[in-house]
Amino acid sequence: MSKDNDEEFKDAEKGPEDEDIIPKDNIMIKEIRENISKNSLEIADLKNLTESIDCEKRNDAKTDDSNPLTPRRIHYIYANVFDEDLDDTDEWTDIKRYRFQKCLWKLKYNRIVSSFYLNNLRNSEHKWSWMIIVISTMTSGLTVANNVEESNAPFDNYKTYVNVMLTVSSMTTSLIAAWIKKQMFIEKINYIDKYLTELNALCEDLEIQLSLLNTDRLEYDEFKKLYIPKMTQYLTTNPIIPPLEWKRCIREITLDYPELLNMDDSEDNKMWPWYGDLISDPKNDDKDAPHVRYPTTFYRKFKKTNRDKYLSTCCGKQKMKIVYDCENKP
Repeated sequence: MSKDNDEEFKDAEKGPEDEDIIPKDNIMIKEIRENISKNSLEIADLKNLTESIDCEKRNDAKTDDSNPLTPRRIHYIYANVFDEDLDDTDEWTDIKRYRFQKCLWKLKYNRIVSSFYLNNLRNSEHKWSWMIIVISTMTSGLTVANNVEESNAPFDNYKTYVNVMLTVSSMTTSLIAAWIKKQMFIEKINYIDKYLTELNALCEDLEIQLSLLNTDRLEYDEFKKLYIPKMTQYLTTNPIIPPLEWKRCIREITLDYPELLNMDDSEDNKMWPWYGDLISDPKNDDKDAPHVRYPTTFYRKFKKTNRDKYLSTCCGKQKMKIVYDCENKP
């Protein structure tokens, strides 16, 4: 049989059903290709997202924080009061000590912010007082210059110029003195200085007591009667700091004095609210995982520098809305 006859015989064997199978297979292959294309795009997006997350983690790893990011899986140690067992005993326990430790954190927070605010007040008062001294000295020199006789004057209208300068310097001195009095620098400095002296003594006393063993510490009832009224007093009578001044103090502490926030790398001495509550280390799956305190959103917001401010904008097209710029106004 010839080759042509074989081809005709094969064509004769094909029926109408075989003609329908071929287009259906083509449609199925087309759908498979479309699905592969869509999945490829999703996989590429996931890959880019993973790379960006890894990049952020690497950037955070370059910071000075020992714990730059707080994991989402968090187990608080003593945060939930509903998980606490009723304890009517008069003995010290870990949770009782921890509750007083949290009060000590707030006292330390008031102390450090008030200290920086007091320092800023003193710097402002010293600046304005020095300006008064300088202007007063110039006024004394102008008074001597005003005693020169008109015949010996070095130029015309000499007396007039000297009298004008004397008047301006005297008015400036009076205005600055009135400004200092209106700002109540002296009263605020004296009040905050006294408050800080007593608060520092209370913080150090509490620090020593809570550092001792339960057997060496004051009895629980005696401790409560002695220290709870004092803690309440210094937490409720803290100096009222204007919001802008408070923000400047917080920003100065966070950017220029980060070593004050974690001096000895111990969890108890990490400064609140820069560091949060005590949690079980999420990176450790052991039953007895160590207790840690991670940086809070408060810390991450205020630790950004001016360089971060400019990098956070898209080539200057977006308006810079930043919490760490003290002069930023809506």
